Amino acid sequence: MHQSASAAVQLAAVASAAIRPILLGSEQQGLLLGVSDHAAWIGVGDDVVVLSDRAAVRLPNGLELAVEELGRWIQPNDAVSVGGGIIAIGQLIVAPRRWFDPRPVLPPIDTSSLGARLRELELHSGLENDARLVAALANHDIESVFSLCRTLLGRGEGLTPEGDDLLAGAFAAYRLLAPAVDIDAAWLKDIAGEIVALAGSKTTSFSAALVRYALEGRVAAPFGSVLRSLASGTNLSSTTERLLTVGHTSGELLAKGLLTGGEAINQEIRQ
Repeated sequence: MHQSASAAVQLAAVASAAIRPILLGSEQQGLLLGVSDHAAWIGVGDDVVVLSDRAAVRLPNGLELAVEELGRWIQPNDAVSVGGGIIAIGQLIVAPRRWFDPRPVLPPIDTSSLGARLRELELHSGLENDARLVAALANHDIESVFSLCRTLLGRGEGLTPEGDDLLAGAFAAYRLLAPAVDIDAAWLKDIAGEIVALAGSKTTSFSAALVRYALEGRVAAPFGSVLRSLASGTNLSSTTERLLTVGHTSGELLAKGLLTGGEAINQEIRQ
């Protein structure tokens, strides 16, 4: 359904708390980066905000609208403004009414069981971790982390290249699992800004934003569900299956990244 040219269509959204400052801040012009059947990507300064319908994945920088086929409401040349509590895109006005936290809080994990749960995740996914990135993270080898980032960022095609998804999954898993096993992840937080700057020069603006959110522990909903299953030891098969369906390759590479960050934590525990 196309909205009428004579009147704005107002829609409520469930929005990520990560983009709350952008949505509630001063009004600024946005740039419509792309539109699909179920989502629209909007550049706002150095960030990217994603509008999506119920069929799309809930993202850490997203607003979810209770509509179907969102892409039919938006034209590729629509003007966009963001701020003051709304997103105005063409004649569509989107206002956040509820907020969700894209940073899952994990319970304490029994360190003796983490390795077995990671092996279970490997079995369900049919994937293996990236051994080079495991070693770099487990040993806090900053030079190797940067070297791998230079190699992997931007590698592959699409809005989120495969190398980006692998790194995002590994960084997010490490950041989120570390406090659950009482490991200090401050070293990774300290170099996050440099990784984000590198991503900004090597990959798409959308993918660079997701890498930045991953370094903050802010993740897409299916990824968070797998982490919660890994922490609790329950429903790992079903949540992994859901993650693997995300995108063409994103789900698989995010799962591989999760295995990588998880194994790095597992090795640190045993050092």
